[in-house]
Amino acid sequence: MTVAVASQTAVNFYQNEAEQSQSEHALLRSLQAQGLAAFQRLGFPDRHDEDWRYTPVTEFLKQAFHCPRPDASPNAQVIISKQADVPWGNKLVYVDGVLLGLDALRKELPPGVMVIPILEALQTVPEKITPYLDKILTSQHGFHAQNTAMLQLGLFIYVPANICITEPILLVHWQTRAEQAIYLRHVVVMESGASLALIEDYQGQADVSYYTNTITEIVAGPQACLKHYKVQRESIAAWHVGHLAVKLAMGSRVESHIVSLGAGWSRFDARFALTEPQAECVLNGVYIPSGQQHMDHHTWVHHDAPNGTSHQDYKGIVKDAAHAVFNGQVHVARHAQKTVARQQNKNLLLSKQAAVDTKPQLDIAADDVQCTHGATVGQLDADALFYFATRGIAVQEATKYLIQAFAADNLRAIGHDEFSAWLQSRIVGAKYE
Repeated sequence: MTVAVASQTAVNFYQNEAEQSQSEHALLRSLQAQGLAAFQRLGFPDRHDEDWRYTPVTEFLKQAFHCPRPDASPNAQVIISKQADVPWGNKLVYVDGVLLGLDALRKELPPGVMVIPILEALQTVPEKITPYLDKILTSQHGFHAQNTAMLQLGLFIYVPANICITEPILLVHWQTRAEQAIYLRHVVVMESGASLALIEDYQGQADVSYYTNTITEIVAGPQACLKHYKVQRESIAAWHVGHLAVKLAMGSRVESHIVSLGAGWSRFDARFALTEPQAECVLNGVYIPSGQQHMDHHTWVHHDAPNGTSHQDYKGIVKDAAHAVFNGQVHVARHAQKTVARQQNKNLLLSKQAAVDTKPQLDIAADDVQCTHGATVGQLDADALFYFATRGIAVQEATKYLIQAFAADNLRAIGHDEFSAWLQSRIVGAKYE
């Protein structure tokens, strides 16, 4: 079977899945129909698409992932007690698409703050969600459109003006069933001066093959402040496609921190639009593929207003025969004078079979800017390893110290000591030989 035939066969399969998952709610059904039309038009990306040049989807096309069974009944207590181990935040758990813990979370929130399922938001507060749902991220490729075609699950998070939520909201996403697909859409709206930290944690039953396709759309109003964290530690047999789309208003600041550890094949897209002056964004990432894992991270930062600032720092630690991809793009519009944009990507290869493809890009139309970018791919410092060896420290232990130092700046940028230490334990906890 040719790739083109396999791709069309997969599109037909997921089209049928989408048609069987249509919502009874008119507005949601209309969005699903638009997504399905875009999905049929775009199909799945292939290597002729420059943004997918190093990330083949041929193996994914051979899979057939089904939407969750409506009669599914998760073992909630086991999941919550054993898997929701992030040491920070008020917890919500999605288990095979079933939401748990919402009532308890609502009791912890300030008046006026909303955390409600997408469908409930469309029914009860359509005026608050419809201006943003599927408006921040338009379909750039077939996986985006597929998510919209299957749109059912996800949360609407609304923070009124000048409300500060001191404890993070922790969203744990957990899958247990083989050949299952979960499509999630989270929409976060921050009014002027609002403040929030949001953690998304993705994981699943070990060695189970499943598929996660998730989009988070964020709108940061004037002077709003949001810290967004994502921990991707899916089953090693899983497929994960994640998308983050952010729109920043005047004086707002949004931080994105991602740590990618799991899934056999994963892709993460982050798109930031600085649409008004003095907006600032931080994109901070660490990815650690091993074995045969493939991890792809793409970032786009669009400076569309003056006096904007963006900082990107992604680090890769690549083991065994794993493959990592990083592509970072910064666009500065002609009228976006006084822009400051910094971007760097550094990678460590821990074996001869490990591979990295990295491509930082700047597209600058303004002339009064400060923009830099750079990328490096290298190995552990042999002199440093020798230094440790002369002091009786084994290679594996020395490697952990060097990796910890390599990722130290990214972990410090997280801004929470306990959470940073928890992430560090997962970064250095693997065997490095």
